[in-house]
Amino acid sequence: MKDNLELDVRVYPINEPQGKTLAFASVSVGDIAAIRGIRVIQGKERPYVSMPQNKDKSGDFHDLACPIVSDLRKEMNSAVLNEWEKQAALAPEERGYEKHEYNKDSLRKPGEIAYKVSVNPVQNPQGNTLAYASVTLDDAVAINSIRLIKSDKGLFVSMPQSKDKEGKFHDVAFPLSGDVRKAICADIMTEFEKKTKEIGEKKQGIGEKLAAGAEKVAQYVATAAATPAPAMSAAKRGPGIGD
Repeated sequence: MKDNLELDVRVYPINEPQGKTLAFASVSVGDIAAIRGIRVIQGKERPYVSMPQNKDKSGDFHDLACPIVSDLRKEMNSAVLNEWEKQAALAPEERGYEKHEYNKDSLRKPGEIAYKVSVNPVQNPQGNTLAYASVTLDDAVAINSIRLIKSDKGLFVSMPQSKDKEGKFHDVAFPLSGDVRKAICADIMTEFEKKTKEIGEKKQGIGEKLAAGAEKVAQYVATAAATPAPAMSAAKRGPGIGD
């Protein structure tokens, strides 16, 4: 991880909050990744920062993206709250930011940013999602709930997304370097193929063992049926009619 990562923090206060969410924020971490959908939430005692989240089938919430270094997370939380206070103190018409343009040539290339991918294929997929993946970038930021999707045009990788009020989807988090993003997507597909092959071989191995066991049982039954039972002597037989 690079030391002293520069944070580009942008906070957008809600003019008239209807709930506990006071503002939304976006943060770019150095030249590593962008995280959107961060929220400033009113707690019982003071506002706090919540990373973008989703809810699983059990009702538990998980971060879609977050810093994985405690010091970086504290720094990010502090920077978001400080920027929220500044923006909230301004009149709505005075708020806003100039569009930030990244110099693509200054962004690090694949091999210059360390990353690790983890892929979990969906067992018996019922929809288009074939696998979920996560990636850690530069030992600083994690992006979770990346999806490998099957479409009419083939497989593609989708960063975690959220839907706005107009029904449009937007990436919640993504690598800032397009080249790094392409490399990660390619590695996710490669890892998916590897995991799928391993699962297939494991199932085949189990199937072969079950088939072999069934064959042994069938042979035992056939042998038992073909072997006549030994006749019982009179001494061993019980008394019968006429005895």
